[in-house]
Amino acid sequence: MYSNRIPVLLIAVLVLLAGCAGGADVAPAADADDTDTPTDGGGSADTDASSDGDDFELSDPERLLRDAGSFTVSWSYAGVDADGVETAVTREFAADLDAERSYSRTTSTTDGQSDAGGVEQYVADGVTYVRVGGDDGATYTSYEGSTEVLATAIALSQARAYGADDDLTFAGTETFDGASVERYELSAANEALILAGSAAAQGEPGTLEVTSFEYVVLVDEDGLSRHESWSFSGRMDDGSEVSGSWEYSLTGVGSTTVEEPAWLDEARA
Repeated sequence: MYSNRIPVLLIAVLVLLAGCAGGADVAPAADADDTDTPTDGGGSADTDASSDGDDFELSDPERLLRDAGSFTVSWSYAGVDADGVETAVTREFAADLDAERSYSRTTSTTDGQSDAGGVEQYVADGVTYVRVGGDDGATYTSYEGSTEVLATAIALSQARAYGADDDLTFAGTETFDGASVERYELSAANEALILAGSAAAQGEPGTLEVTSFEYVVLVDEDGLSRHESWSFSGRMDDGSEVSGSWEYSLTGVGSTTVEEPAWLDEARA
């Protein structure tokens, strides 16, 4: 039972580590020449991802988010594993590049019970402040330097990650967070995608019978992935029922502000 929790906790840990890998990057933009080329081998930053309403394609998120100056990202995962254990992880992330501030909060639960109370991180004026734990036993630390804000936020988006994007099909237009977006769907179950992204279904392809599946990506007119979600339910080869879902949202593009958390004075003490 415990081993099935480890991958979910690793998701949260790896996301946190991704923000610590590259040094200070909460500051305003670097030269445009350094950000015009996507790192995933896709089209150039000026690609019109929504030009024909048929082909799924994303523009360079680093350049676009730098140009916007601020944004908010929400990410969540929930799953029930083969032992019936329910696990959930959430990540909230807000960045104001112009003000050189960011805030994030990560929480996880097992069967509805909080795991360690969560982790909060606030960055301002070149200093990172961290709060770990709940109200009854929080601990604080701070250090000079900041995290790679853009790398962390971009890593939370999975639309490029699983190699299933070529099979996404255009499903119309709608509005998300006040922006016009194109909807792309993957209706055929991609078992490798599920096994790669879900801590609920552990094993190799062929060990899971998928009984329901949905994968959706919303792309705005600039080529930014604004919302992503997948969900599935299935049956492992031993007959146990599993399910999983994750969701990603990019909102407040160009309008996000980051306020000081209520616990900042305690972290400074």
